[in-house]
Parts: sequence; structure tokens; C-alpha cells
Amino acid sequence: MKTNTAMIIILGFLGLIFIIFGALLVTTFLNREAEETYNPKINSNDFVSVINNKYLTLTPGTKFIYSGKTEEGTERIEVYVTNEKKLVMGILTTVVWDREYLNGELIEDTKDWFAQDKYGNVWYFGEDSKEIIDEKIVSTKGSWEAGIDGAKPGVIMEANPQIGDTYKQEYYKGEAEDMGEVVAFGVKLNVKHGTFTNCLQTREWTPLEPGADEYKYYCPEVGNAVYEAGIEDRESVQLINVQKDSDVKITDEPVEELKKGITEAKAIIIAQNIVQGEVTDVEIEKKYGKTAYIVEIDADGTETDVIIDIETGEVLGIET
Repeated sequence: MKTNTAMIIILGFLGLIFIIFGALLVTTFLNREAEETYNPKINSNDFVSVINNKYLTLTPGTKFIYSGKTEEGTERIEVYVTNEKKLVMGILTTVVWDREYLNGELIEDTKDWFAQDKYGNVWYFGEDSKEIIDEKIVSTKGSWEAGIDGAKPGVIMEANPQIGDTYKQEYYKGEAEDMGEVVAFGVKLNVKHGTFTNCLQTREWTPLEPGADEYKYYCPEVGNAVYEAGIEDRESVQLINVQKDSDVKITDEPVEELKKGITEAKAIIIAQNIVQGEVTDVEIEKKYGKTAYIVEIDADGTETDVIIDIETGEVLGIET
């Protein structure tokens, strides 16, 4: 009787191990399958030399200027469609130079790479992005190039969008995962640059930044977005001018890397000595007139920012 009981226990134990091992195998398979599901086939023969999608037309020499208000002040975005080309995954992409200013100061300098396939879909192949403070580069986070380190291109604008369509606009796991959804057609908008009808409304978001969803409105009369609005924060930018045949050259301003007095790791140690909790993010921003690490800490459910001088390590403030 004892032998039978022992055998039952052993068999039960082995069965439990089998179930756990099987579950791990299934989980691994599903995760791998999910990662491999998005695998767009890119063939250079399927792409054309122009980008003339009616909702997103990128003609070299065109300059789009946007303006808006944020909590920090006045935002201005200048988007130049350049004559420059970049070869990505065998595709000759158009380089679009995007510069963002806050209260007249350059805070972001990005070059995006786009190409259109023969069906009319506009693809996004990556970006070289720089965050700027006081004319110095503080971060290149968010930069990616399709075909490198697992990054894959996405569709930024469909050839024939239909309400309810969802699509990946970019894919670089953990760094760039923007998504798009077609929301409505025939939207009428009145912005500083004019009144537009028959606009396409999309919702764009990223799982990497919950709550940062925004609506964008692309109008055929312009061939680009004319209005963008955050769904939660309500912050918006609108088109104020379009210049044709602008003689814009890609001549980077002499921007150098920011020299840091303390490392990010050191800033985290300083912050956690003051506020106990889990560090959820670290950014570099200009606060209190100085360049600083913003160490975001989840302190028992309360989001707290510890602001640390990037040169000296001095704690400049704590915000909740």
C-alpha cells in the first residue's frame, strides 16, 4: 500500500513538472510567434521614386510649418522635404528633415526616411533623432533604421485607408512601436493656414507611452497633416504655412554631445536616496534654468520626479 502511494506521489510530481514545462514551451512559442508575426516583405522592385499619396505627398523642396501651445510654452515645428536620399534595405528613401522648437530654442532635430510602394502605401524606414538642449545633443533615444538590430519598416499612410484599419507605422522593439488607426473621412477643419474639407482622421499611439494617444488630420488639399491633438492632454499643433520650392539644404548646425558631470546610474542612486521606490524612467530636460536628469520614481503608487543637476549632482527639486 505504501509503495502504491509513493508511486502515485512520484507520478503526480512528474505530471506537474510536465505541465509546467509544457506551459513554458507554449508561452515561448507564442511569444516567438508574436514577434515573428510582423514581418513585412520588402522588395526594391515594389517601390517608386515619388511619394504622391493624396493624404501624404512629400515633394522635395516643400516646407510645412506648424505651431501650437504646450504647458512649457510655444511650440514650432518645421518639416522640410529634402532632395537628399538614403538607401535603407535596398530602398532609396526620401529624407525629411524635422526640427522642433520650444520658445524659439531648438529641442529636437530629426531626419526621417520615407518611400512609397507601387500600390501607393507610404512606408517609414527609420529616423536619426537628436534631443537638443542649449545646442548640445543630450539623447539619440528613439533613433532606428529598418533592417538593423531587428527593426522593421511600417506603413505611415495607406494607399486606400478604410475606417477601422490598424497598422504598424514603425517597429523597433522597446524603442519605436508607433501604431495608426483610421477613424473617419470627410472631416472639415479650420486652421491658421486655411479651411480644409474631406480630411482623413487617424488615431496614432504607442504602447511604449500609455496615454500619449493623439488624433491627426491629413487633408488632400495640402497632402499632409494640418492638425494634431493629444486625446488626454488636449495639447495641439496646427499648420500655419506651406512653402513650395524652398531652397533648403541639409547643413547641420554645429551641435556637439553634452558633457555630463555625473552618469545616469549615479543620478538614479542620488534620487533613490531621497525617494524610495521603483525607477520607471529617466529623461534629460532643462529645469530651473539648468540641464538636469529627471528621475521618475513610483513611490507606492505616487509618481515622483527627482530633478538632479547633470553637471554637479545637486538635487534641484522634487515634483509629484
